[in-house]
Amino acid sequence: MAAKPEYPYETLDYGGVREVAPGILWIRMALPFALNHINLWLLADGDGWTVIDTGYNSEETLDYWENVFATALDGKPVRRIIVTHFHPDHISLAGWMASRFDAPVWMTYSEWLQAQLNRYNGPTADIDARLAFYAKNGMDDEGAAGYVETRPDFSKIITELPIGFHRINDGDAFEIDGKKWRVITGGGHSPEHAALWCADLNVLISGDQVLPRISTNISVQCVEPDGDPLRLYLESLKKFADLPLDALILPSHDRPFYGLHDRLEALGEHHDERLTAAYDACDEPMTAADLIPFLFRRKLDRHQYGFAIGEALAHANYLVTDGRFERNEGSDGIYRYSRV
Repeated sequence: MAAKPEYPYETLDYGGVREVAPGILWIRMALPFALNHINLWLLADGDGWTVIDTGYNSEETLDYWENVFATALDGKPVRRIIVTHFHPDHISLAGWMASRFDAPVWMTYSEWLQAQLNRYNGPTADIDARLAFYAKNGMDDEGAAGYVETRPDFSKIITELPIGFHRINDGDAFEIDGKKWRVITGGGHSPEHAALWCADLNVLISGDQVLPRISTNISVQCVEPDGDPLRLYLESLKKFADLPLDALILPSHDRPFYGLHDRLEALGEHHDERLTAAYDACDEPMTAADLIPFLFRRKLDRHQYGFAIGEALAHANYLVTDGRFERNEGSDGIYRYSRV
C-alpha cells in the first residue's frame, strides 16, 4: 500500500496568502460546493506576476482578489494568466482578470475551445442533452432534478474571455522569473489539462490531475458517449513518473504535499479497485446508475450524484474497451452493461 502524502503546510483561511517556494504564493479561495475550496498560485515574474488559475466567479472571490491585489503584489501588476483547464473553478475569472490588467491568457487549445463552448451554450453545455444521456444510463427523476438544481450555468459563471489567447502545448518550455517551466498535458478529467513542472524549484503545479487525498473526477460526457476517459487519465499519470521523489506538489485542492510517486501508485490502485467492484457487481445487466453504490460506499448529495454517474460510466466504458464488459440497449431504451 502506498504511503500517505506528507503535508508541509497547514490549511490556509479563505483569501489567505502564503509563500510555499521561492517566489510562489499559495492562495486559497472558497467554492460553493461540497468540495469547498480551490488553490490558486501567484508566481513572481520580474516586474509583475503570473497567476495560475483564477477561482470561481462569486462576489466573495472577487473581494478576496481585490485584497490580494492591494496587499500581496508589492505594487506590481499581473502580467500573465495561465489556466490549467476549462472548469469554472479554474477559469471563471480569467476574462475579468485579463481585462483588468491587460494580461494575456495562456492555456491549451482544447481547454480554450471547451471554455468557449460552455460560455456560449455550445453542445457541451446543453443541459437537456446531458439529462437525456444520463436517463439512457439509468438516472431517475430524482437524480435529474438534483442535477438541474446543482449544475451551474456556465454562460453566467465564466466571464468573457479575450478573443485571442496564447496557446501552450505538451512539452512547451518557458521562463517565469528566470526559471524554466515545462508543460505536461493530460486527459481524462478534461480534454487537455496543463500541469506545470519547474526543475529549478523542484515544484509541480499539478492542477486537478494529481490530488493528494481525493481522486480526480473522471466522467464520460454526452458528446462522447463511447469515450474512455479513465484510460486517458491513467495514461496521463505516467507522464509524471520521471519527476523527482522529493518534488513539492501544488494541487488545486487540499494542500501542498510531498509524495508524488506514492500518490500515483495509490491512484492506480484506487481505480483498479473500482474497476473490480464494477465487474464483480454485474451478476446481471446493470446501468451506470445501478453501479454507483458499488463504486461509492459513502452517501452522495445531489451535487455529487451527477459526478458519480459520469464516473460510473467511465469505469464501465473502460471495461468495454478491455473486452470484459459489453453494453446493450434494452427494449426500454436504457443502456445496460454486462460481463462478456
